[in-house]
Amino acid sequence: MGRRGENIRKRSDGRWEARVICGSPVDGRTSYKYLYSRTYKGVRELKKKYLSGLDSPPDSASEVPVSIPVPASKRLETAEPPKYTDAVCRTIDMRENPILFRTVAAEWLATKKLSVKESSYAAYSFMVEKHLLPEFGDSAVKDMDTDRIGAFLLAKKKHGGLKDGTPLSDKTLSEIKGTLNRILRYAKSHNLIDAVPDSLSISTRQAPVVVLTKQEQKSLEEQALMEDTPYSLGVLLCLYTGIREGEVCGLQWADFNWADETVSISRTVSRISDVDTDADSKTHVVVGTPKTICSIRTVPLPTDIVPYIKERAGEDSIYVVTGNEKCMEPRVCRSRFKYFQKKAGVKYHKFHNLRHTYATNCIEMGIDIKTLSENLGHSDVNITLQRYVHPSMESKKAQVNKLSTFAASKKTVAVRHAVGNNTS
Repeated sequence: MGRRGENIRKRSDGRWEARVICGSPVDGRTSYKYLYSRTYKGVRELKKKYLSGLDSPPDSASEVPVSIPVPASKRLETAEPPKYTDAVCRTIDMRENPILFRTVAAEWLATKKLSVKESSYAAYSFMVEKHLLPEFGDSAVKDMDTDRIGAFLLAKKKHGGLKDGTPLSDKTLSEIKGTLNRILRYAKSHNLIDAVPDSLSISTRQAPVVVLTKQEQKSLEEQALMEDTPYSLGVLLCLYTGIREGEVCGLQWADFNWADETVSISRTVSRISDVDTDADSKTHVVVGTPKTICSIRTVPLPTDIVPYIKERAGEDSIYVVTGNEKCMEPRVCRSRFKYFQKKAGVKYHKFHNLRHTYATNCIEMGIDIKTLSENLGHSDVNITLQRYVHPSMESKKAQVNKLSTFAASKKTVAVRHAVGNNTS
């Protein structure tokens, strides 16, 4: 919904956007500046201040504009991190002939830096820098069509590995597609292209999950009890709460409520790529909020394991799986789990399979889907049903056995044979 004559419109994400000309046109080229705010009144005030030459932030911190220029060079550069995340002004040459994909991608990344977690921004930057720019960077964004995008995705699927040209996983391919579509939708919303090409021509499917058998679960529990270490306690917690790898790494003793027998999930640990090209290392560890808003949750603990956990509790600031005030990063957690399984005599499983196992066990025991969905931190119960709940082979066999009448038929035939033999 727009306001006639004001160059103000409401975006699909709920924010209001105002467009103003940045100074006088040079060589017939006009550059525009975009201002964003959560309210129509707020963005109109930003525009008024800018046009009156009072381009200073208003009193409300939520309405502070941040200047983010689009890089002039062809190398992708990221914007300086702003203090506030509600308004952004951008400068783009609307008569650039042609407007390149890298220009739009850089501007899109700059706006994303204002609204997403650091880990999400790093993932987007990696996809753009490593996968999209080498193919589309110097192409006119208006010339990107379904055929070219489809050919690109097919090539990525077959030999898109960055190191050795191996096939990409469906998960990575899906992330590339998602990032590309977001950039193209951004271009469409700013009238840089007429329509978003259909880039979903390459089908992907979610990899099947693997659930631990009952015997494997028992072996892991026994190994955890024998070791009795902070890390082994973390393995038990994952089996009985379904929390994610990064969430258990970020768990502190302050998160436990012994009276209610619950644990609160409010942080996660992850290692992300360094988008700063001047950084000493390529990655760094971040302790942040969980995956989504719904992932910030309180999970009940089984009553019978609460005393065992409570006996090993430390100070509030201590991380559970390390036993000190320094968190464990996910890749160390994965590495230790591989060794932990070997000692328990269990074949290799991904750490995330503990979460799959928890969800499957809950379904088999009759726990309702809504409760399980909230415990797992999902925003929709369909995610729980489609992604994480998979019946184990033992369950499949038990259900199939209910269908079989073979034993009864065999008994009937045996009786008939006996009767026949007696009469003959």
